[in-house]
Amino acid sequence: MNNFFAHKFGRPTAWRWLLSLATVMAAMLFSTAAHAQVAQVAMNTPTTLSAQINPGMSRLTLPFDLSGASRLSLDIIVPVDGASLTLLAPDGAVAAASGQAGVNFHPGASLPRPAPGGVFEVAAISAPPNGRWTLVLEFPAAGYSTVVIATLRAISPIQAGIAVERSTVLVGEDVSIGMLLTNNGQPILGQAPQISVSPVNAPESAAQTAIDTGTGPDGLANDGLYSIDHLFTQAGSYQIRGRASIATPTGPVVRQAMHRITVLQPTLTQASVQLNNLAGAGGCVSGLQVSLRFDASGDGSYAAQIQLAGSNGRVIESRAAFEAVGRRASSSATFSAKDIKDRIGIDGPYSVRLIEVLDVGGDDFVLAFRRHNAGSFNVPLSGLCAQPVELPGPLSVTPVLKSGFIGALDINIPVKVTVSGFYQISYKVFGAGGKDLGLINASRQLSAGVNNVTSRLASEALANSDGPYRIVSLLVLGGGAAERLSQVGASAAISRWQHFPRITGDLNGDGSVDAADNALITQFRNVPALVPGDRRDLNKDGVVNLLDARALQRLACRAPNCPVNP
Repeated sequence: MNNFFAHKFGRPTAWRWLLSLATVMAAMLFSTAAHAQVAQVAMNTPTTLSAQINPGMSRLTLPFDLSGASRLSLDIIVPVDGASLTLLAPDGAVAAASGQAGVNFHPGASLPRPAPGGVFEVAAISAPPNGRWTLVLEFPAAGYSTVVIATLRAISPIQAGIAVERSTVLVGEDVSIGMLLTNNGQPILGQAPQISVSPVNAPESAAQTAIDTGTGPDGLANDGLYSIDHLFTQAGSYQIRGRASIATPTGPVVRQAMHRITVLQPTLTQASVQLNNLAGAGGCVSGLQVSLRFDASGDGSYAAQIQLAGSNGRVIESRAAFEAVGRRASSSATFSAKDIKDRIGIDGPYSVRLIEVLDVGGDDFVLAFRRHNAGSFNVPLSGLCAQPVELPGPLSVTPVLKSGFIGALDINIPVKVTVSGFYQISYKVFGAGGKDLGLINASRQLSAGVNNVTSRLASEALANSDGPYRIVSLLVLGGGAAERLSQVGASAAISRWQHFPRITGDLNGDGSVDAADNALITQFRNVPALVPGDRRDLNKDGVVNLLDARALQRLACRAPNCPVNP
């Protein structure tokens, strides 16, 4: 018994907490006053109901609404002796009562420090019907004031919740607010939930119908997240309430959800946003600059993040720190032509999707300014300045045949330069499993424009490693500039057996033909030969088999008394 109360309250003596009216009444501020109001039971999270017992009272009712639950259980703390419990279903039938199976009572008198009353436990009720339930408590006339607290646990696959990007926003922000509806984790479609936004402790404002169409405030259609736009015009604490009535085979299921959001007065207000194309040599655009000026509420330290986005959804971010002095502040971000080409890679327009500034001068970072869609640049890729060194396209790897085998690989990498001259070019080659196959030097005299830099990698370097062969760590130096690329590309899935043999029959590359090579033939017996070429298919009949093993034995036999019949 003591273990039960320890589980409920952390330690047995915590039962005394129930007798402290001031503490219990404080708890009531965060629960539903069920004697005067009807609570809607939340799903998959505990719901707390409470009501006061005054001197002389002998009966108390706690009504609550239940909708779409698959299971319901209750714990009720009743700090008066001699109480009995009756739980009435919506049709008035008794669903549970004191003395019935599934209803347990744990008396406070059994505690090390005895206390009046005790705790009723109502075991799980399966498939409880929708509607208004009533919990009835009867007891001898109370001689003191106290509080009844009931904890309800309802389980349901139909769930709802409020979704907002952040719990702190700024005055002047247009915020998307959503209500998510799911059934067993899958979106519930075709609904029309109502969402209201009201200052805390103020009457609830008129609700808006949320949409799941992928338009306006809703980012993605048919994901079960129904959205509205809301513009916050005053600072304060706001309550977001969502309500949905969902049709099911057993009748409508009502779901409600709430979320509190804080709205702050921004410490920065926008004075201006200027978008500038930075001119490069020959009239091209070397970069795009976003210049910001703010009016500040006072001196302070800030950090800005600015996002530039292409129509393909790719984004570049720029961050900068700045100070506000004398109620003025400014900051800027420049996005280079190279970054726009490499990381966005599509013609403009390029939109300034988000400007976000944090006040970092205090103990905590506080949002100071936020603006979506601050303008756009309409520049084609061809209008952006070319870099001194660019890698304009993918590499190609071409096998070079020798006597029916792969004798080498020609690796071609396009390199574009603006200045003719000698360039140092190098890269590394790796085989399957990360095997390092060496550093390739492909330095060349390059002409202004696109050059195809081709180097040949002989099969000797590849004969003991399968492909695909990855080309990494490309470095191009020259013309007063440099370009690096960590991942360049890869060949097709070439096998080590396809490379031209240095010694016919030497399959393991140890420089001799012996039993170890024969073992490899046996290992791959009856495997179709690869095309082009397969060093294991010694008799070239298109299959690796025992005939190839005998051919290898002939190659290995050098003594006069060799037992193999030629």
